[in-house]
Amino acid sequence: MEALTENAEDGRIIIHVDEKDGLKNITMKYILLNPGAHFADVIRDARAIIVAGGTMQPTRELTEQLFRTCPNRVREHFYDHVVPADAVLPLVIKQGPTGRRLCFNYTERNSTEMLTELGMIIQNVCSVVPAGIVCFFPSYDYLDLVYNHLNKCGILERISLKKRIFSETRTGATRGSSVEKLLADYSAAIKSSSTGGAVLFSVVGGKLSEGLNFADDLGRCVIVIGMPYPNRQSIELQERMRYLDETLGAGAGNEYYENLCLKAVNQCIGRSVRHINDYACVLLVDERYCREIVQAKLPHWITRSLLVPKTYGAVQAATASSRHDKVSTFTNVETFQFWRTIEVCVLVVGSVNGATGLAQESD
Repeated sequence: MEALTENAEDGRIIIHVDEKDGLKNITMKYILLNPGAHFADVIRDARAIIVAGGTMQPTRELTEQLFRTCPNRVREHFYDHVVPADAVLPLVIKQGPTGRRLCFNYTERNSTEMLTELGMIIQNVCSVVPAGIVCFFPSYDYLDLVYNHLNKCGILERISLKKRIFSETRTGATRGSSVEKLLADYSAAIKSSSTGGAVLFSVVGGKLSEGLNFADDLGRCVIVIGMPYPNRQSIELQERMRYLDETLGAGAGNEYYENLCLKAVNQCIGRSVRHINDYACVLLVDERYCREIVQAKLPHWITRSLLVPKTYGAVQAATASSRHDKVSTFTNVETFQFWRTIEVCVLVVGSVNGATGLAQESD
């Protein structure tokens, strides 16, 4: 009820009516569109504010919403983890084994050819990467579509000869198991000497993409399939985008939409490298990751060494030849480094010196 006393322009009430078997289920949801209004008192009273996080990029949207009244006080600092320089191999896979271009947008990703191409990529990666592999799909529906196709065409059976296969479901369970049991079984399969490891099919934004660690052998390779853009037909998303366009200027809503996708990707690729002695491959499967505007929103520890091989053969060669514990050589014999860092972003809002609005930075 307190939310309903907010400024009418700062929020929206969304009413959803779901009718099934003659019965109506009505839900009401309040969404806050202007977090800056609640943060204003903190900005006014505090001498300095530190907002820290490991996956805050892109940060422009955050600073414009929270600190729009005092942009001159904001200082951004990015720190890399103290880690070896040879532990992450990030690659963009822009074409499949047959040479087909890979673009997993809504109009192309459901074709039989695209599904088969993706299956061959996963099968090839399972053949050369030891221990655990985590594949992130853009939605549960697409995971189910891919899983059923790979099962039908025999690729799933061939993968199972190399690794045990586990899959997350919409309810967070698989074959009646809880998420905890799913992870326990996945971990046990990786540790077992009778298997070549395991592969876990998961969903971006699902129960396994945030808050869980796939450290060490649990995640020697993370595969992000496509770009997980949210449903643009969502009323809540449309209202947020419209509000941002009206308050921050034309294009701000679309920027927010892009950021939702890339922040979700950043959450996924950060699941594997969890401590100073960890290492992993990160494979971004979609030609759209070649775009500079997209790469600019990826973590610095990925973009500083991100490679875009011209052919799929070069991708497979790099993945297979990498020992994962030292600098390797690429197929063109040029030496490259696998940089491994965990990026931390800190937004510092400094104290104001009198009425000048200039931030004072302490030593």
